[in-house]
Amino acid sequence: MTNIGPILHNVEPDPERVTSTLRDTGYDFNDAVADIVDNSIAAEATRVNIELELDPNGDLVFSVTDDGIGMNSEGLVNALRYGSARRSNAASLGKFGIGLNTASTAFARAIHLTSRNETDGAFTTAVWDLDHVPARGWNVEELSEADANDSLLIEDIAGHQSGTTVRWKKIDRVLRAYRLPVGMHAQKAVERLSTSLGEHLGMVFQRFLDLNDSRAANVEIAINDVLVSSWDPFRPAGQGDPISEKILNVSISETEKAPLTLRVFILPSSKKISELYGDAAASSIDISNKKQGIYVYREDRLIHGPDWLGIWAQEPHSSICRVELSFDHRLDEAFQVDIKKSSITLDNALLDNLEKRVAPFRREAIERTRQNRRQPTPGVGKPNIHAGSDETIREKAQDIGVFEPVAVDTAANTAAISNRFGSVRVKFFENENQRAYVDPVESLTDGILYEPAFVGGNQGVRVNTSHPFYEKVYLAHKDDLDTIQALDSLLWALASAEFANTRDSNKALFVDMRYEVARALRRLVEDLPEPEEEDI
Repeated sequence: MTNIGPILHNVEPDPERVTSTLRDTGYDFNDAVADIVDNSIAAEATRVNIELELDPNGDLVFSVTDDGIGMNSEGLVNALRYGSARRSNAASLGKFGIGLNTASTAFARAIHLTSRNETDGAFTTAVWDLDHVPARGWNVEELSEADANDSLLIEDIAGHQSGTTVRWKKIDRVLRAYRLPVGMHAQKAVERLSTSLGEHLGMVFQRFLDLNDSRAANVEIAINDVLVSSWDPFRPAGQGDPISEKILNVSISETEKAPLTLRVFILPSSKKISELYGDAAASSIDISNKKQGIYVYREDRLIHGPDWLGIWAQEPHSSICRVELSFDHRLDEAFQVDIKKSSITLDNALLDNLEKRVAPFRREAIERTRQNRRQPTPGVGKPNIHAGSDETIREKAQDIGVFEPVAVDTAANTAAISNRFGSVRVKFFENENQRAYVDPVESLTDGILYEPAFVGGNQGVRVNTSHPFYEKVYLAHKDDLDTIQALDSLLWALASAEFANTRDSNKALFVDMRYEVARALRRLVEDLPEPEEEDI
């Protein structure tokens, strides 16, 4: 029998199904625009301008124009190909070859790409339109005449040199439909979009935008001709040094290693930053839950963070700790950079190594925060905001019905009560204030918000002053005694119900319930403003 070799079948994917599916890769608007700016920087642009506004009909207008190395017809077609040819520079920010298409079509149904290169001089426009895919398949259209408007945009930013404009057409996934398409609400929505985008780009491309940062080539980025300012997460007002700086050599093969730079910063408190550099610097650096954690940079571009990479939760006491993790393209496999360049997955061994190295400094940041919050204003005693609640509960406790502690064990901090299910041991803590029913404490086990306990001889509740709910809700209303009393009454009533219904067989259920309540409240208040330091 003659060997005719393998039989090959073409399994080219259906273009309509693939392009439709790739619209839903999970981009948000800011990440999509940053992906397009990546291409500008990869093309060695020094100026980038983003057009983001409503036209007279209320349709959103969006484009990105740069003065980078332009493209001829062949280059434009390659750029619009799903899986464009690999760039010659492995360090390029344009990593996957499908970012332009996937980022753009996540929000628009058509892309118009206009460019010229240095040697050609003539402008060319190529179009990728999802509405034409059923008939044209994977074919890219080149217009017989270049887009005149986008050609002018390139000349405005690049003069007679090369440049490129990426324009979204048929934008259908950015703004919701407004009753008045050019009305105040629509205009405000675009303003918010522009502000959010500027903040995002200022953070992602900080090293490129900051003229004082020599790690990356300088690039000027503007939105509607307004320059985007760089945002440095680590150095308020450009001041401050890392508390630790290490270069870790990570194995990428049996014989080769690549450097991973780890820099840990513990920032001053907002109050201290205001004293040193002014209120504007304190506001800009934004000491908050959302901005703490690890910032991961690939080739000087922020690709992930801030968060703690799943090692720890973001919580108020560690908000002054920020970590910079920088690597180059050689560690792409180790970090498993995703297609949107907005998230990573670390090898467990590398993650454990990071945890071991960062943990001592995070603990130090937590301790500094707690020390700052413990220090009273000289000569001024901190008022007890729960005193009014104590008196109200004291007056009504007997009518409500309370338990009396017996068999008190001060060494174990427990006492016995007798409820309808029989005798059960509960928590008991001595307290010098014999009139206290609500006992604010610095911390509780597992970060819970409250726990039932006898406060001295009184059936009471202990409240965790380190929980974000206390810091952002209680302290925000510390001068509103009615609100404080309402909050205290709620927690005391929950504790009272637990006293009445607890028994040895269900103790763990109540503990789990308090943990889940604390966890949910922590998430619900994370977007509330941080308390003023004098309140803490």
